[in-house]
Amino acid sequence: MNKLLTPKFIIFFIFALLTVFVYMFSSTFCDRKVNDFFTKVFTSVQNNKPSDDVVLVVIDDKSVNQVSWPWQRDLFSDIFDFLEKEAGAKSVVFQNLVVYPDTYYPESDEVFYKRLQSQEKLINSYLLLNSNIAGDVLPTDYIPLFEAKSNVYILDSRSQHYSSSYKGIIKLSRDFLTNVRFLASSIIPEDTDEVVRKYMPVVQFQGNLYPSLALSAYSMYMGIDSFVLRDDYLCSADDCKTLKMPISYEKSTDYIGNNFYGLLTNIKWYKPLNTYYSHKTYSAIDVLVSYYAIKDGKTPKISPQEFKDKIVIIGLNADKNVWEQLSETPILKKQADIDVHATMISNLLSNSFKTVGNNTHALLIMCLFSLFIIRGFKNFKNNLLFALSFSVIYLIFYIYQYFMNVYVPPITPIIIFFTVAILKNFFAVATTDKTSEMIKQAMGKYISKDVMKKVISNIDRLKPGGTRSVVTILFVDIRNFTQISEELSPQEVSSILNEYFSTISPVIAKYNGIVNKYMGDGLLAIFGEPIKSDEHSLNAIKCGIEITDKVKVLREKLLSEGKPKISIGIGINTGEVFAGNIGTDERLEYTVIGDNVNLAYRIEAYNQLLKTQFLISEYTYQFVKDKVEVVKLSQVSIKGKSRPIDIYEVLRIKNND
Repeated sequence: MNKLLTPKFIIFFIFALLTVFVYMFSSTFCDRKVNDFFTKVFTSVQNNKPSDDVVLVVIDDKSVNQVSWPWQRDLFSDIFDFLEKEAGAKSVVFQNLVVYPDTYYPESDEVFYKRLQSQEKLINSYLLLNSNIAGDVLPTDYIPLFEAKSNVYILDSRSQHYSSSYKGIIKLSRDFLTNVRFLASSIIPEDTDEVVRKYMPVVQFQGNLYPSLALSAYSMYMGIDSFVLRDDYLCSADDCKTLKMPISYEKSTDYIGNNFYGLLTNIKWYKPLNTYYSHKTYSAIDVLVSYYAIKDGKTPKISPQEFKDKIVIIGLNADKNVWEQLSETPILKKQADIDVHATMISNLLSNSFKTVGNNTHALLIMCLFSLFIIRGFKNFKNNLLFALSFSVIYLIFYIYQYFMNVYVPPITPIIIFFTVAILKNFFAVATTDKTSEMIKQAMGKYISKDVMKKVISNIDRLKPGGTRSVVTILFVDIRNFTQISEELSPQEVSSILNEYFSTISPVIAKYNGIVNKYMGDGLLAIFGEPIKSDEHSLNAIKCGIEITDKVKVLREKLLSEGKPKISIGIGINTGEVFAGNIGTDERLEYTVIGDNVNLAYRIEAYNQLLKTQFLISEYTYQFVKDKVEVVKLSQVSIKGKSRPIDIYEVLRIKNND
């Protein structure tokens, strides 16, 4: 056993673990973004175009400007009738949810529900929920009625069955559910970075399989009502001759941020036509006007022939005063949700999909490459040249696979190639200096990793003792947190504080400050020592402004999670302090001591009295008066000061800075 534990074996074992770690990290974060970049570039180069048989009718700005939102629902019935009965569309998809009765126009609802019975090509939307909260979920006695609304039968022939995380269906109006002919899921899943890259063609609920809007519309268009779900594919019932869609059981996020496991497939994207869409669009108001023109015996604005034998998706995408239904995708920062559904339908019609390469093989190749470098070139330059050459070859291979509609990791292997080459050199030439290592460990106790290299250049400052320096002190505190914490469990208090400090600490490091102390819900940060800067006062104020912005975002997030509202106060003072290492040889703490530190505390406390959020002293103001817009509040008496001092409320950084 001891013979196996040779240095070479240990190094190889470390490299192997590193390869696995980098692979797991990079494949989750780096590969997604790099693949998005290539997708956007290659989609334009290839000039990929969707099916001409899929078009969109959008309730856009033009529509809601001419007919105020919300619309009476019988207007939708007019659109449905125009598309189905006048134009002869093969399938009409209505993405908008019909959840609650319209209390403003109940007579319009009655007409809408009645006309649903005669609309044979209409597919309406619903959503599955991860929660089962009374009032939001379809009652249990409605479920049999819901089950009868699918136009698709899906045979589950998988060798392994997975449970669904969905607990309920969004509550639908009883009259709507009774009269509508077909329902399909409108869920658009997101990855953890809130980008849509996949689609859920099939949903699982209470042991049954149901179609998505895309699969339901495709089924109606093609006249195929039966599909087979296999371990890796969703197929048409004719032994996959008409349709063979790659599918996998993966973790994703739904439209309200809940994590779930579902049956997903990669979306093959098309070249955008404009800001929101890759498919041809028509304004809903123009469709309505055309319908009424035909009824009056006049020439319609849009010819019914535009929609003949096509799949038409109807949805809302107006400005923020109404409702934007948009998602971030690899090809567009804001792509309309109806266009995402349309893209999946075009994928289905072409029977062309993105498949995923064998990641096990990719991992094995990377491990073998790592072994080759470990046992291969001894010269660091040669190792890097080899890694570069192999990276170019791999990039060509990736591009080839992309055009073959096969997804392989674009960047992870390249990262591993260079990481292993560099680390081999590191292990070969690095010698550990014990004193230097102890200093680095001491630094890690009080300074962020992002600025550690800058501190090393002033390594003498880490010795016991200190110096008198002019610095800027920032103190930030959560308002009334003691009262808030009394209403929460210890776990909830800890969770909020951890998230709060995790939000603001990186901002301090960004502006070359260091977090000196955490004091309950308060935090003391230093600017100007040990990281020297001529602009430490301005940096501290920029940091404070960004902290207020970050906390606003955090506050909204916490409120959306049902947690208490948090508000902060910030106080900043500049002056001379003692800055240095206090303690023993075994345990050092970098700190600042002096009256100017206490002044930052006391200035922050005036926020509550003056109903402000961000105050600075007159001493700080003298350093930034040409660069920061402020409001002079008043002179205040500060304990320990022989005279009152001026304090200022910070508004913003001036434009010329």
